[in-house]
Amino acid sequence: MSMPSPTSITIEPQDPAHAAGLYDALRDPRIYAFLDEEPPISIQALRDRLVRLSKDAPVDTGQTWLNWTVFEGDAVVGYTQATIDASGIASLAYVLTPKVWGRSVAHAACVLTIAELEAHPLVLEIVADTDAENTRSKTLLQRLDFQQTHQVGQDIFYKRTKKPSNQTTSLPE
Repeated sequence: MSMPSPTSITIEPQDPAHAAGLYDALRDPRIYAFLDEEPPISIQALRDRLVRLSKDAPVDTGQTWLNWTVFEGDAVVGYTQATIDASGIASLAYVLTPKVWGRSVAHAACVLTIAELEAHPLVLEIVADTDAENTRSKTLLQRLDFQQTHQVGQDIFYKRTKKPSNQTTSLPE
């Protein structure tokens, strides 16, 4: 049985104007089964968070924050993000509404995000982690060519080495 293909997945740099769409996409409690956070409490609280994120990481952390809103057509379906540390390691994260689970939307959004990260001059390596029981996330990371590096408790860690600039990442046809 083949999975339905996602339709026109795009990512845009996160903007406070995305707050209402993200609020709707991120309210389902199933999203938080493997996350250390809760659903957003209001559109305004989410807008305030997006304002903070848009200002980048505090200077004294040595980090760069990159955040994208994921769209399927015109609908907001979640976000991807990365924190780049001073050594060039980008930590990838993704959160999408259950309405798109099982349809390769997360894969398409992460392919686009990884392309952005691989084009970023500071990024040397991309890492991610997930809960050992989060089968969807583990499968996604494997499909994205991440290799498991180690496990600590319930957390499984993965890495993906940045491809040389003459290689590109593209969505499957």
